[in-house]
Amino acid sequence: MSNLCKHQTVNRSMIRLVVAMSVVATTLATAARAADKKPAGDKAPKINFIDHVLPILRQKCGSCHNTDKKTADLDLTSYIGTMQGGGSGPVIEPGAASDSYLFELITHQAEPKMPPDSEKMPAEMLAVIEKWIDGGALETAGSKAMAPKKPKFDFSLKGAPNGKPEGPPPMPGRLNLEPVVHTERTTAVTALATSPWAPLVAVSGQQQVLLYHSQTLEFLGTLPFPEGVPHVLKFSSTGDLLLAAGGRGGASGRVVVWNIKNGERVIEVGDELDAVLAADISADQTMVALGGPARVVRIYSTADGSLLHELKKHTDWIYSIAFSPDGVLLATGDRNGGMFVWEGYTAREYASLRGHSAAITGLSWRSDSNILASSSEDGGIRLWEMENGGNVKTWSAHGGGAAAVEFTRDGRLVSCGRDRTAKLWDQAGKQLLAFPSFPDIALRITHCDETNHVIAGDWSGAIHAWNAADGKPVGDLTMNPATLTERLTSAEQQLAAQQAELKKQTDANTAAQAAATKATADVEAAKKAVADTQAQHNQAVEAAKVAKAAVDAATAEHQAVAKTKATLEPLVPLLKESATKAQEAAAKNPEDKELAAAVAQLAEQMTKNSAALESATKALPEKAAVLEKSKQALVAADKQVVDTKAAFDAAGKQVATVEPLLKPAVDEAAATQQALNAVTAQVATSQTAVARWQNEIEFTKKLTVLAEVKANHAQLAGVAAEAAAELKSSEEQLAQANTGVATAEANVQAANTTVQQTKDAIAAATAQEATTTTTIVTLDATVASLNETAAKAAQAVEKSGGDADVAAIAAQVKVVVDKKNAALAAAKKSLEETKAALAKAKTDLTAAEKNAVAMVAALEAAKKVVVEQTAAVQVVKEKFAAAKQAADAAEQLVQKTQDEVKGHPQLAGKA
Repeated sequence: MSNLCKHQTVNRSMIRLVVAMSVVATTLATAARAADKKPAGDKAPKINFIDHVLPILRQKCGSCHNTDKKTADLDLTSYIGTMQGGGSGPVIEPGAASDSYLFELITHQAEPKMPPDSEKMPAEMLAVIEKWIDGGALETAGSKAMAPKKPKFDFSLKGAPNGKPEGPPPMPGRLNLEPVVHTERTTAVTALATSPWAPLVAVSGQQQVLLYHSQTLEFLGTLPFPEGVPHVLKFSSTGDLLLAAGGRGGASGRVVVWNIKNGERVIEVGDELDAVLAADISADQTMVALGGPARVVRIYSTADGSLLHELKKHTDWIYSIAFSPDGVLLATGDRNGGMFVWEGYTAREYASLRGHSAAITGLSWRSDSNILASSSEDGGIRLWEMENGGNVKTWSAHGGGAAAVEFTRDGRLVSCGRDRTAKLWDQAGKQLLAFPSFPDIALRITHCDETNHVIAGDWSGAIHAWNAADGKPVGDLTMNPATLTERLTSAEQQLAAQQAELKKQTDANTAAQAAATKATADVEAAKKAVADTQAQHNQAVEAAKVAKAAVDAATAEHQAVAKTKATLEPLVPLLKESATKAQEAAAKNPEDKELAAAVAQLAEQMTKNSAALESATKALPEKAAVLEKSKQALVAADKQVVDTKAAFDAAGKQVATVEPLLKPAVDEAAATQQALNAVTAQVATSQTAVARWQNEIEFTKKLTVLAEVKANHAQLAGVAAEAAAELKSSEEQLAQANTGVATAEANVQAANTTVQQTKDAIAAATAQEATTTTTIVTLDATVASLNETAAKAAQAVEKSGGDADVAAIAAQVKVVVDKKNAALAAAKKSLEETKAALAKAKTDLTAAEKNAVAMVAALEAAKKVVVEQTAAVQVVKEKFAAAKQAADAAEQLVQKTQDEVKGHPQLAGKA
């Protein structure tokens, strides 16, 4: 390739490079100017529906999902329509794009892929929608992030919808006994319901639902219904849920469902402009149907509260709604006597039941779902079979109109009406029982299958319960229970009165017991005196006998001594004289031994008798004294006999006197003791009642505190969620700012590269200009010389006479001359192009150098944004940390308060 060709190739490359660098420089300059226009401290706006998401949905989805053409019942051209969802339920789960059905469809993670038969939306659009959902699905920039929906109750059934659930029947735990409203007078009973599997009855009140034990009639708790008056109460098929529907006439209507075990609301549906007059929950607990003055039956999903169906067939106010026990059918009735049966899951019309001539006041299904009972203001009850929708039985039940009807589990029916009477029927229309009449129109009735009790209420607010087996009254309920303070005051007053009575009975019993004790002691003392005096008298008699014997003995002894003395007194002198004379004779005849022996014997006899006489003489006074003493003792003993006999007789008379007084005293003591025991028991009961109501008041205070701390926690959790979203957004902005710095650094490097490349291009173009100029000068000289050579060659041809060789040489010279002339022209043209490119490159260099300066400024601005955003992130982090700490502390307080509520002792007693 010639040098000229190489030069031309290089020149064209340089031109393209210069042009390209100019474009880059222009682009970078534009970006820099855009960056200059944006304040360094501005935060990126929150992604919201109106500003960011709606344009995307209108462009990509609006043709099929708009207000007029709601494909799949989904309108994506409005915030409300988008959040409400479509026929498949909600499509947005605020805070969780990955759980949102719409996001799954548009990212082609689920079928049907959207848009249909098209590629996915651009990644930028998907990112906007994802950030919008994750950020809480804001409607506008000023909206608050929506909290993710969390189900409060598992609505799924574990068994057949119309079978008895496993485990113990659901009964309320400890609930608040404080009524929401207590009035001086009661009003009409608007709703009654009994649990299908537990001894539990629900009673409507003003802004509240009251729960009672259907066996004991004990008050179990209050469920607040601030929405207004409950016109409908229905238990779910499992008995776990209680539905209440009502509101304020001409103002608002709503349906609320509670978890019966803990009293927590698990779902709220409906936003009516009038009170809801009819409602029910499906057997599988997946749907709630409601109706009222709007004449529209609306069916909602219990999973998320979304509207599933609207039925607009009724021509008047809807009074009654009932799902079949198997969940297959839904029956509805209106004020004009219109009655329809719908398919439960599709809401398609199944049958139109014609027969009643007045308002439908009640609907109830037999447990097998094959028979539907209806009551009407026309006074009749009708039974309908569901295979063909035929009326199989009709009877006149209540004169003036039937107000309610309900099937029992075993197939009987209960009803009430304007005749003020509650009645029990069999399916043939035979009246089994008519219960005592109410003072006013009987409005509502229900049957507890667990206790076989019939409970009904009337217009005046009276609620009575009877045994359905024999019609005997069981007791009464009230729709207007007293407040806890009133109960406590009443209990305290009763306790004070009973304590006063207790003192009175205690004093009376003390006196009676003392009297009985005294009477008992008197009788016992009198009887003891009888025994004592009897013993004393017996002892006296025995003593008198002893004394008499002693007198007799003493007399005998005295007489014996006196006789001895009388006998010896004349004998002893004679013996003495005889002995003296004998001794004298013996003295005269000392040798006479016989005489001496006789004298000795005589002397011995005389001594003995003398001693005996002396002894008798001495003993006689003593014996006389003993005899006298014995006689005195006998007199005393005889007197003692007489005295003890008198005492014995007196004691017997005392027994006869006090004994008749003993039984009345004992009976009186027993009576006063019984009365005292009764009053003591009453006092104990009242003390228990006082303690219980004090306990319940404290429990209510704890519940109030719990509600407050829960509300505070919810608020703080919302603040924390907003702070978290703000932190996420701020961190994203920081990441964007860091990306901006990196981009700006790349832009600066690119701008510097462009400047250098432009300078290099200028240097190359300048060198090329010099080279080309030199080439032109050389070619000019060469062409001049070649032109002369060509001229001479032409002359040579002429002179040669057209010699072929000369002509060929001349032609060859001509070719060389032409080429050099062409090369010269090309070089001159190239020189002009090089000069032009050089001039443009110099202009581009100025722009590139200016852009480089702008890029450096943009980099500094971006770095400033990073610094500011870093500080902002730190502020938001601290804000989030504080908010989270407050929310965590509030959550701990909620848990602590809940533990206190759960641990609060419950005192037994009948409310």
